[in-house]
Amino acid sequence: MTYNSNRPTSGTATERELDRTADKAHDAVDAARDKAADIADQAQKVGSQAVDQAQKVGAQVADKADAATTTVGEKMSDVAQTIREKAPSSGPVADAADSAAQTLERAGTYLREQDLADMRADLEGIIRRHPIESLLIGLAAGYLLARSMRR
Repeated sequence: MTYNSNRPTSGTATERELDRTADKAHDAVDAARDKAADIADQAQKVGSQAVDQAQKVGAQVADKADAATTTVGEKMSDVAQTIREKAPSSGPVADAADSAAQTLERAGTYLREQDLADMRADLEGIIRRHPIESLLIGLAAGYLLARSMRR
C-alpha cells in the first residue's frame, strides 16, 4: 500500500471540521451573549421608565390628596361657622353646638395646615401610644366595612 502525501489524512480533516464546528459554537455563544446583553439593557431601560412613571403618578396622587384634605379642612371650618351662626345663644344646645363647632374648627385647621406625611407621622405616634385602642378601632372599622359590603 502506498501512502499519498497529497491527500489529507482523515484525522486532519476531522480536526479541521471540529475546529470549524467549535468556531461556529463560539460565534453562536457570543451572539447569544450579545443578544442577552441587549435584552437586559432594554429591560433595564423599560424598568427605569416604569419607575419614573410610577414616581410621577405617585407625586400627582399625593398632590391631589393634599389638595383634597385642604378642601375638606376648609369645608369643616365652614360647617363650624354655620353651626355657630345657627345655634342658639344660650342653654345646653348652645353649649353642645359650640363644642361641636370648636372640634370641627380644630380638625379643619389641622387638615388645612398638615400634609400627608405629617398626618401619617401623627397617626403612627397615636398608634404607638395607644396600640390596643388602635387595634380595637381597626377591628370595628373592618367589621363595619364588611357588614356594609354584604348588603
